[in-house]
Amino acid sequence: MKQTDDLTDPEVIDRPYEYFGRLRETEPVYWNETWGGWIVTRYEDVQRCLQDDEHLSVEVEADRLRDSSLDIPQTKEMFPKWIIYLDPPDHTKLRRIIGEAFNPEMVSNQRAEVEDVTQSLIADMQQQSPGEVELIDEFAHPLPVHVICKIMGLPLADGENLGDWSTNIGLTLFHYYDAENRHERTEESIKEFTDYLQGVVERRKADPKDDLISYLLEAEADGETLTEDEVVATAVLLLFAGHETTAKLIANGTLELLRHPEQMELLREDPSLAAKAVEEILRYQGTSKSLTRGVVKDFELQGKQIEAGDRILLSQAAANRDPRQFDEPETFDITRGSMDHLGFGHGTHHCLGAPLARLETRVAFPALVQAFPDMELAAGDIEWTRSPLVRGPEELYIEI
Repeated sequence: MKQTDDLTDPEVIDRPYEYFGRLRETEPVYWNETWGGWIVTRYEDVQRCLQDDEHLSVEVEADRLRDSSLDIPQTKEMFPKWIIYLDPPDHTKLRRIIGEAFNPEMVSNQRAEVEDVTQSLIADMQQQSPGEVELIDEFAHPLPVHVICKIMGLPLADGENLGDWSTNIGLTLFHYYDAENRHERTEESIKEFTDYLQGVVERRKADPKDDLISYLLEAEADGETLTEDEVVATAVLLLFAGHETTAKLIANGTLELLRHPEQMELLREDPSLAAKAVEEILRYQGTSKSLTRGVVKDFELQGKQIEAGDRILLSQAAANRDPRQFDEPETFDITRGSMDHLGFGHGTHHCLGAPLARLETRVAFPALVQAFPDMELAAGDIEWTRSPLVRGPEELYIEI
């Protein structure tokens, strides 16, 4: 594999585990001149950095966007309100409120809905069997959209717009550098998303429902409540995060099961392996490939002096295949059952939506492989999303 500092080079996008794995073994804390920051690749170091709120900050990354010359005022106003760009103590208030909404009981109560939607989508695909279907449009995308709309109390008929808005937000958030007019598309979608949700918030204020938006309007932590702007911003983030990353996880997991038919057969024969299978997919081919942090205080890592003002890219892709942490890390084994991967992050910013994503995928994968016993990957190369931060196929055609 060629040497390059371009994180969106086609070879790096197609073969990230090889690229970042080589750094992990040769220069685990590496200064990337093109990206303009450090890349950290060993499990121990990535884990340490993810829980280091003293030296590292997420707010700095939002500040970089806000201080840029880009003419995207709505985006610059929205992103810094999101919990993923807030350091403690501001992060703490939001996390308590959102975390309570995604408590184990709430997530468990969604199982019947997830199962119903899964079977409905499968039934739709079965009408096209035998034949070729594009799994992302037919299954991976609509499943989490249905579920998050139900939780938020939004009409499913609005799901298509919500999905389009979320996809466009991801163009900036996930650094899709080569997407045409990405910042402008993000800006327009945030404006439309905000206008839509402001209307919903006004209706919920007048007539509260048993849904997440009504909860956000009423919830408090240590006597503090959310402003209406914070409710709208949080709802945008939850709708975005509630389906975009899970859709990619469903696509990634299905792809790996198809590439490893013996593992798919294990899951088909024993659906109780679903929980372990999901953890292995998160480790082996998770949605989140890297996370960024800004340095606010000097520190040393692997003999390198990291200085305030620097940027750091924490490679989950490399850490989750670190042989110092995992036995035979390049082997995809759904019986492994390891939950110490970093697929959902770690520390203060560990993904709040992880329980819901786990529920959706634990239902989806066994249902899918049982419904289509002859499922195969259709001919053709996989084109991966051109992002240094997330991983997922642009399209996934399968024969059913």
